[in-house]
Amino acid sequence: MNAELKSDATRQKILNIAAEEIHQHGFQACKISQIIKKADISKGALYHHFPSKLDMGYAVFDEVLTPEITTMWQPIMDGEDPIQDMSDFFREVLSEVCFEEISKGCPVNNLAQEMSAVDEGYRLRINHIMMLWQEGIAGAIRRGQENGLVDREVNADRTASFIIASIEGAHGLAKNYQNVDSFAECLNGLIDYLQRLRPAS
Repeated sequence: MNAELKSDATRQKILNIAAEEIHQHGFQACKISQIIKKADISKGALYHHFPSKLDMGYAVFDEVLTPEITTMWQPIMDGEDPIQDMSDFFREVLSEVCFEEISKGCPVNNLAQEMSAVDEGYRLRINHIMMLWQEGIAGAIRRGQENGLVDREVNADRTASFIIASIEGAHGLAKNYQNVDSFAECLNGLIDYLQRLRPAS
C-alpha cells in the first residue's frame, strides 16, 4: 500500500472509531486518547488528519453519518409508493433491531440534543441533513399522490416532519426506557398511521 492510500485508510479508520465513540459517549465526553488507543496510532497521526477534536467531529458527521442516512433513505425517496416503502423499511428495522443499538439512541438525534445549542457548526450540519430528509420524504409523498397511492388532501411537508419527529421520538423513548419494546410500539404505531394516508376507497 502506497503512502497516500495508507494515509487515507488511517483517516477512515479514525473516523469509523470516532463515530462509534461519539455514538456511545456523546461528542463532549468522548476521549481523543481512547480513539488513539483503539486506532493504534500516535497522537501526531490523529492531529495530522484532524487539527482539533471539533474538526474530527464535523468530519464524522459529514463523512460517516450523513452518507449513512442518505443511503438508508434513498430507496424510499426514489420510490413510487412511500407508504409501502416506509412500512416495509420500518418492519425490516424492527426485524433487525437489537438492544445495544437502541440503548445508544439515534446518533444524529443525540448530537442534535447535545450540540445544537452550543455549537453553530454542528447545528447547521444537523439542520442541513434534517432538511434533506424532510424534503426527500415530502417529495416521495407528493409522488405517491400523483400516482394515486396517497390521499391528495395530505399535507406532504407537514406529514414528512411528523414522520421524522415520530422516528426520532421513538429513538429517544427507547433510549430513555432502555427497552426495545417501546421502540417497536412506536414504529408499529407509525406504520398504522401511514396506512391511514391512503386515498379513501
